[in-house]
Amino acid sequence: MKRILSISSVIPAILLLWLACLSPAGASAESAQGFTQVAVMPFLTAGSSSQQSKELTQTLDCELSGLCTLPGSVLSHAEATLTRQMHEALTEHLANELLPQQEVTEHFLSTVKRPEETPRDLAQRFGQDLKANYVLVGIIWRFDQRVGESLSAEKPASVAFNSYLVRVADKQLVWQGRFDKTQSALSDNLLNAKLFFKTGGVKWLSAEELAAYGVDEVVKEFPAQPSKQ
Repeated sequence: MKRILSISSVIPAILLLWLACLSPAGASAESAQGFTQVAVMPFLTAGSSSQQSKELTQTLDCELSGLCTLPGSVLSHAEATLTRQMHEALTEHLANELLPQQEVTEHFLSTVKRPEETPRDLAQRFGQDLKANYVLVGIIWRFDQRVGESLSAEKPASVAFNSYLVRVADKQLVWQGRFDKTQSALSDNLLNAKLFFKTGGVKWLSAEELAAYGVDEVVKEFPAQPSKQ
């Protein structure tokens, strides 16, 4: 009898523990481990005198004055295009954790860019102003338009960019991605079959279409949880 009573007294405790794991408080603790309050800072354009770096982290720590063409009161077409495409692509991964892009862009355009700052420095200061936890920084190296028509181009589109996710609290780089491609004829390189058919058939892409493909490829590697490094 004593043994039966002992077991029955344990069962309620087990049930309470199980219910606690299913409670909203438990769910909140789990979601807090993921990416929250993420801002996609408008892409920066690397200046013509900048040299492409083989190390992804190097461009994040170059002074803006030597790396980028400091933006004015409006974004260039390439900057606006890639910023929009990146925000849309990340929406599927981050659900409601992305800050509204219009608000982020307007704040960025009104922010004073200090030439001695690095993109990493700017991301932290910008993120603090927005009260964001993470800031995605993008740098465009190349955004060359196709010359000719979609079925017979004289010159193919060419796009290259880097993406970095910076944690605002400590400026830690928690994710990085890179895309660098110039479209070539399917007959010249069968490896381009994926590019041709994924984008709607055998045709020459515009720079915007190639950039959209690149963003989708980069975002595939976006982590579900922040890096602990």
